[in-house]
Amino acid sequence: MAQQPLTRPPQEFPHGARRQADAQWLAYVAETGDTGDSASLAGSATLQRGIAEFNDGRFRDSHDTFEELWRSTPYPERLFLLALTKLGAGFAHALRRNDKGMRSQLTEAVRILRAFAPAYAAVDTQRLIADVSARLAHGDGHFSPPFPTIAGTEDDAHE
Repeated sequence: MAQQPLTRPPQEFPHGARRQADAQWLAYVAETGDTGDSASLAGSATLQRGIAEFNDGRFRDSHDTFEELWRSTPYPERLFLLALTKLGAGFAHALRRNDKGMRSQLTEAVRILRAFAPAYAAVDTQRLIADVSARLAHGDGHFSPPFPTIAGTEDDAHE
């Protein structure tokens, strides 16, 4: 018997059910490959500002900027932004030498970003996943710079 493809989960969800909605959408993206409108998100000035803040080591600022965009963005693009907010939060924890907070946020960010690899919204997500995963696997010195950066895709570098 053929299995029915997943239908798009709803955009709206009951108060307190965001994590369940995120899980439903992540399963949907993983099964269907439908990651939404990457090109539109790539053109967002707010996304670019958040990336610049992150790359400047202003992780708390980048978290806030990505969250600002996350609030107004529909699924499935919203998941990509959720991963970026978690990256900002994770490295903000690293600066405060909070290993538990850093590891939980970065691990979750990588888990979500895998659905958007190898590239999404002009971001080289595969490289970002590899760099953050290497940081997580590293023992001593994981609280110190240099921290990973959010790089553009090869196509962006040649435009």
